[in-house]
Parts: sequence; C-alpha cells; structure tokens
Amino acid sequence: MDFAEKKNRLRVLLGASRVFQRKGYAKTRMEDLVEESKIGKKTLYEYYSNKEEVLKAAAEYRQTRASYRLKRIRNNQALDFSKRFVRMRKELLDVCKPSHFALWKELQDQIPEIWRLVKAKRVQLIDTEIESLLEEGKKLGEFRADLRPDLFIMALIACSDAIYKWEQNPTERRDNISELDNIFLYGIIRRGKETLKSS
Repeated sequence: MDFAEKKNRLRVLLGASRVFQRKGYAKTRMEDLVEESKIGKKTLYEYYSNKEEVLKAAAEYRQTRASYRLKRIRNNQALDFSKRFVRMRKELLDVCKPSHFALWKELQDQIPEIWRLVKAKRVQLIDTEIESLLEEGKKLGEFRADLRPDLFIMALIACSDAIYKWEQNPTERRDNISELDNIFLYGIIRRGKETLKSS
C-alpha cells in the first residue's frame, strides 16, 4: 500500500466515523461517505465494497487509536499510578461521546452481527489496556484485591452514558467527571486509603 492509498483510506475512515455518528448506520449511504471523505466514488469502491466494510474498518481504526492512547498513558512512568489512572478514565470518557452511544444502540438492535465484531475488537484492544492498569493497581495495593475488571469496565461505560445525557457545557461536564471519580473510586480503592485525586 503506497502513501497516497494510506492517506485516502484514512480520509475515508475519519469521514465515515463522522457520518455514521451523525446519521446512524441505516441512513448512511456510500454517497455520503464519498462526499464526506472527498474522494472519488470509484476509489471508495476499490477500497470497500459496501458500507458494512467501511463501518468495520472505521470502528477498528478508532479502537486501535484509543488503545494506543491508553497504552501511552499506562506506560508513562513519569506519572504516579493515581495520575495515570485518572488520565485513563478521562480518556475513556472523551472517547465515549453521545453519538457513539446512539450508534452502538442501533447496531445492537438492528445489526447484531456487526455489533458483536465491534464489541469483540473493543475487548481485545481497549479493555485489555484497562485490565492491565487495574492489575497494576492491585499489585501496588491501590485497589481492592477482589476488584473485577469486567464489572469495572461495565460501570465505566454506564458512567460515561450518564454524564453525556446531561445538558451541560464542557466545563460543567468536566467538573462532574471529577466528582464522579471520587464517588466511583471510593468503593474500589483500598479501604482506609484516601481517594485517588482527580487532577
């Protein structure tokens, strides 16, 4: 794959992410993807034969990028554990936007086979990074030994969903995320230890 093709594919994937989030999967047409990515229709069809292939590729690209960012946070030894953990939480909340939840719901309800693929890739890429940080926290004594990563991840997703349903500006939302850190983390950090700081 040459540089021009890589660049075009990236334009398609970034454009597709915006269109799918804006219009939903069912209402998105290949023509919308051509218009958003500003490449020729023939070129798009050379890369992807239908919008299902585009969605799968776009989802994998976004999840791979999110996984890379989470891994950088997890491996940043210049920060102590609590700062890395809070940064990872904020990164995850930034990744989960309201439009994502609407698209996920549509896939779950209407195209479950695609949803299963997207979810499996998320578990493979993103959940693995979260689990690694949680295991490190257990070894350091920051988290309770009985903390279950799968339940923790479910709670993170539910918190993200709840926060973005509020009608707030970004500053108010960020303040609530910081408050949520303390409420949420109180039950999982080591008993008797001060809550992790949100800054």
